Amino acid sequence: MDIGAIITSIALAGLVSVMFSMGTSLSAADFLRVLRQPKALFLGITGQILLLPLAAAGIAIAMDLSPAASVGLMVIAACPGGAPSNAVCAVARGDVALSVSLTAVASVLAFLTVPFIIGLGIEFFLGESTTLHLPFWETAFRIFLTTFLPVVSGIVVGAVAPEFAVKVRRPMFISGFVTILITSLLFVAGRMHLISAFDAFDAFGAVVVLNVLMMGLAFVLGRMARLKEDETRAVTVEVGMQNISMSIVVIMGILNAPELLGPTFFYLPWAYVTGLGFAFLVRKLRAPALA
Repeated sequence: MDIGAIITSIALAGLVSVMFSMGTSLSAADFLRVLRQPKALFLGITGQILLLPLAAAGIAIAMDLSPAASVGLMVIAACPGGAPSNAVCAVARGDVALSVSLTAVASVLAFLTVPFIIGLGIEFFLGESTTLHLPFWETAFRIFLTTFLPVVSGIVVGAVAPEFAVKVRRPMFISGFVTILITSLLFVAGRMHLISAFDAFDAFGAVVVLNVLMMGLAFVLGRMARLKEDETRAVTVEVGMQNISMSIVVIMGILNAPELLGPTFFYLPWAYVTGLGFAFLVRKLRAPALA
């Protein structure tokens, strides 16, 4: 096993830890709760699962990205927001319960949506001649094991042993998050030589446009839908921050295609810049809640 595979495996363990810890803070009531917020639920899920991939494809075409960079951007767009988005939502004083619920719903759906979206991206941008293929059900099963199952297991543990869940929730989240962050940075640092300066410039530009465009669009749509201010902030953060650890696992652990990593190199730090920037901006402006 090479160093890349080891780092990917460690990142995968961190992802499972974070997803489990997130599950311990959830209950069936959280899923029912978002059903009582249909506009916020519809906007958040639609933004993550439909609008993001469409925007990524449009940006790749408009910027004439290389096929590899285009598929890499589609991978980012396909992986719905992870637990860090919930922390950024809290900093932004958004509806954290809604943010967590949206993350949970998107993570539960991810085992079907991720392989479908990425498969379409590979077929469209790389064509039938490529040797790169994403086996749908194998990928769905692996994502099921790393997202759906840990979240559901956490929910069960939280219901059966609430005291134990409270004790392990914080250390598992922190350790998992730190693991993902460190391994992602190591992964990126060790593979910067795989892309040229020109491709790096294009990948960075595409990442910036995708992230800023989708956060702006989510915020505007939230206002137009007359969501509450904290709901709008939650949806904006959820649509704006994708799950980079899942992206890395898909690219290296499933596709074994490091040539797709270009956009991922830049999305990791950039998403935190815009996410935290948005959080501090809205806190400073303290925009009045909508009726």
